[in-house]
Formats: sequence, C-alpha cells, structure tokens
Amino acid sequence: AFEKVAIGPERKTKVMNEAEKELTAYHEAGHALVGHVLPDSDPVHKVTIIPRGGTGGVTWFLPPEDKNYTSLIEFKDVLARALGGRMAEKVRYGSDRITTGAGNDLRKATEIARDMVIEQGMGRKLRDQVFHEDAGGLVFERIVHDRPYSEDTAKLIDEEVADLIQEASRRAEAVIVANPRALDALAKALLEEETLEETRVVELLKDTKLPQEAALY
Repeated sequence: AFEKVAIGPERKTKVMNEAEKELTAYHEAGHALVGHVLPDSDPVHKVTIIPRGGTGGVTWFLPPEDKNYTSLIEFKDVLARALGGRMAEKVRYGSDRITTGAGNDLRKATEIARDMVIEQGMGRKLRDQVFHEDAGGLVFERIVHDRPYSEDTAKLIDEEVADLIQEASRRAEAVIVANPRALDALAKALLEEETLEETRVVELLKDTKLPQEAALY
C-alpha cells in the first residue's frame, strides 16, 4: 500500500523495448548497488523495473526502524545513492548517453543538497547558518524570489550545492566502477525477474566492496 501512495500503481499498459528495459535495469541496479555499499544508507527494500507513476523503475530504501533525525553523513549517502542510477548509465553506456531519467535524479539530488545548505546548515563554508526560504528551500521557482539573503550569499549557496553534488557523483561512480560484476548481476536479475525483494538484492550484492574514494571516514 505504501508503494502505491509513494510512487503510484504499476503501469501494466506501458511497454518498454528491450534497450529501454536494459537501461532501466542498469539504472535501478546503480541506485541499489550504491545504497547497499555505502555504510550510512538505509537498506534496499525492493527494486523493480516495472514502470510506476511517471518512472521507468523504482528502488526503495527503508530504514530498519523509525528515525527522527538525519545526520550530514547520512544525507551524503542519500545524495550518492540518488545519483547511483545516473552513474551506472554513465559507466555502462558513456556520458553522452545519460538519459532523462538520470536527469530527474539529478534534479531531486540538487533539491536535497539545496535543502541541506539552506535549511539544515550543512554546508562547508556556511556551516551552522540557516537561510530559510518560504517554499522550504526545495522549489526552484522560489530561488530568485523573496530570498532572505544577499547575492553574494546566494553565490556561496550555489557553490556549496555544486560541491555536494560533485562529491556525491564521485562517490557513486567510485562504487559502480569498483563493483562491475555486482552491477551486471543485479541488472541481469532485474531483466529476468523484474522485481527483487531485499533478501534477493542482499544475496546478489554479498561480495561488494566500499572503495576508498567513496568512504567518508
């Protein structure tokens, strides 16, 4: 039930060609692989390449128990796993073949990074400073309107957001590059089974490793 509310029902009438299906499998495998490997990410709950809502596939992450707070390190793992699909597309097909699905992931990651800097005081240069925006810091249309800070501060915020996204991209790509067999195995299983539950994902990713380039500590 939660899946239908969060993402939308399965779109059984939508048909993907084989190339789109393979790309979706690698994209979702990238999300799952990065989220599984990073130590402060929530566990993978389920992965599917069956279209839902406006998406080609979905990877769910659920905490083992309810959480009231999120740390900076946890946020950084959220950003990296959000870009895992994009980096899987880049590594598998080349940077010139990254798709609009990956673009949507980048947009969502940018919104999260912006919220971290503006609303949570989690920037490097702007640490422990909050620049509240009426829209909650997550709506792009409000960025240039009614800002309670100067143009110089706006530039610093943009730099902080860009730094967070670049770091997340590097970490996600490092995980993908370090675990090619796991990525292939997960994508192949998705192509064959379409939906994988947590236990199946863990089984397929049991031999993965965290590369030093992706570690935060």
